[in-house]
Amino acid sequence: MKDILRLLIKGQPLTQNQTRSAFEAMMSGTVPPAQVGALLAIMAGRDPTVDELAGAASAMRQFVVPVLAPENVIDTCGTGGTGSRLFNVSTTAALVAAACDIPVAKHGNSAVTSRSGSSDVLSRLGVRVDVTPEVQARCVREIGVCFCFAPRHHPAMRHVAEIRKSLGFATIFNLMGPLTNPAGARRQLVGVPRLSLVGPMLEVLVRLGAVRAMVVCGTDPEEGLLCELSIGGPTRVALFDGQEIKTMELSSKDVGLPISAAEDLRIASAEDSAHKIREILSGRVGPARDMVLLNTAAALWVGGKVESLRDGVKLARNAIDSGRALQTLEKLAAITNNAVA
Repeated sequence: MKDILRLLIKGQPLTQNQTRSAFEAMMSGTVPPAQVGALLAIMAGRDPTVDELAGAASAMRQFVVPVLAPENVIDTCGTGGTGSRLFNVSTTAALVAAACDIPVAKHGNSAVTSRSGSSDVLSRLGVRVDVTPEVQARCVREIGVCFCFAPRHHPAMRHVAEIRKSLGFATIFNLMGPLTNPAGARRQLVGVPRLSLVGPMLEVLVRLGAVRAMVVCGTDPEEGLLCELSIGGPTRVALFDGQEIKTMELSSKDVGLPISAAEDLRIASAEDSAHKIREILSGRVGPARDMVLLNTAAALWVGGKVESLRDGVKLARNAIDSGRALQTLEKLAAITNNAVA
């Protein structure tokens, strides 16, 4: 570890193997806290390289408590880190995608910088988030979706949790959520907090075995950068269709949805977010619904359900209007609350 720190101090990026070795040691609890803090602080001064992201993710995947899920399972987990004031878009999109017959293992955690994390809002929607991997597997099998609460699946993080908290700023660990899905999802929609991470994050997913993936960073004139596809401004997109990588800018107008202000998307708490999600799933139209339609369409694309986002919007709209999306949420709440955690 001292040798690795010397390289970082000199401004030299780490190789994938060096990063993997360092993170394996940290996750095993064999590295002194001062060295862990030093490594995380030095790396936080710049964007991590593709090698560093892939190495850290490879190490963390070894320590994951897994969930049994179909091979074509998807995840809509983003990195967070934008200080979002928006409702839980990716969580809502996961529910709607599942109602379109795409298996979903939604990875997530409590809020750190946002008003509401995925576990916070699901709890307020009546879902029990601290269930076992066996219950999660049953949820995917019977209703097509489960929630993977990160602390239950990454127990080795206890070795670095207090250090991260004491540092008080985002580190490379904040980018690891989408790269360490407990169900081993190889089809993913990932939102990132900076435009500079869109391409590198997709390259990492491909290197780690992605079948289909889309990495996005939305922009909004009022909210700034978003870890979602945006209906308020252009979204930077990098996608992998199983054959090649493509990059583009996408507008909601490109898929038949209007450009809208972010005012209707904002929430003040997890309770607000839960209320908004129930309204959307119950059929309320407006910008919040459009935001869900756009992001669900992308989830359906990574799942191979559609080949165009326009078709994905149509499927998502039907899943909501038919009541299937709301029924999916209600079934998820019923199974998790009747199970033994």
